[in-house]
Amino acid sequence: MTTSSDHEQDVENMVQRLTPNANKIYQLSGTQKFELPKEDVKIANVFQAVEVAKRNFTVFAWGLADTTLEDVFIK
Repeated sequence: MTTSSDHEQDVENMVQRLTPNANKIYQLSGTQKFELPKEDVKIANVFQAVEVAKRNFTVFAWGLADTTLEDVFIK
């Protein structure tokens, strides 16, 4: 998710509310990437959380991606 740098903590709080088992992969100039365990999170809840976040602050970009086969072999 990409927001202004002022809202990085808001994004992190949102993700932690979705699942305390979230793992931050990186954070750079307002862009943050998290890894969420599939068994802990429903996609509908992610969409709902992002919609609520968009009402509270500007979200420039966000996305979801499934684990790639390459990631599986690397881990």
